[in-house]
Amino acid sequence: MLDQTYSEFECIVVDDASGDETGEAINSFEDNRLTYYRHDENKGASAARNTGMKHSIGNFIAFLDDDDEWHPSKLEKQVPLLQSLPERFGMVYCWMNYFNRDGKLFHEHHPILRGYVFSQVLDAQRIGGCPTLLVKREVLDKIGQFDESLPRGNDGDFIRRVCRKYEVDFVPEVLVKVNINHGAPRISDDTKKSVKDVIKSLKVRFDKFSDDQVKYPKEFASICLFIAYHYIKIRELKASLFWSLKAVKFAPLSIFVYKRIINLFKETSNYSIK
Repeated sequence: MLDQTYSEFECIVVDDASGDETGEAINSFEDNRLTYYRHDENKGASAARNTGMKHSIGNFIAFLDDDDEWHPSKLEKQVPLLQSLPERFGMVYCWMNYFNRDGKLFHEHHPILRGYVFSQVLDAQRIGGCPTLLVKREVLDKIGQFDESLPRGNDGDFIRRVCRKYEVDFVPEVLVKVNINHGAPRISDDTKKSVKDVIKSLKVRFDKFSDDQVKYPKEFASICLFIAYHYIKIRELKASLFWSLKAVKFAPLSIFVYKRIINLFKETSNYSIK
């Protein structure tokens, strides 16, 4: 983080009640751009980001989790872009690559969505995660902070709320490296609890953006099918059927919806998570 080629920034480190020596490590740096805060108890990623934003003073906000890395030129390339855009643009992002514990590239995420993209991020997270973002501070005054009630999907929820009110742009370069399976379990690990957390997040999305249901019926049908899919994974078939039928109500003429439902219940034996 401190090796950014764009030097005019503040780096706020939020220690979410870790059991390691984060505080000592931070104090070993002699850099007045660096500030350290610690939670007395573990509150989760959303709370940590909110604490960081609360104590920040800059005009732009960016995020970096402890298991991810920024390319040294990330801010240098994103800040001028966001400064040059019209007021209707509230955020820019970049591309990101995923690496396993052996340091091998196994997934590239290089979206090219630009402009008003709310409908395209409503049913899926299509423009990357928090480490790719640079957001105007004034945007936070309009959309609020991260939703601390969401154990899963909190970054997608934040991105969605930004895209609902603002246009976005991007730097077409890989400026973020995501490291997975290198230590403690990630929030996104696939356990029964994590699947239930996904279902909760999807239901909150369904309710939070309910005013948009008439305008985007196909997207809400897709959300319903995602909920149905995750209920199948934990073998709650009645709940899956309920949300499948709800998808049909949103898009009764969509062949895609019916095909998805048929495939879901054909493959029920393939899903079993403990």
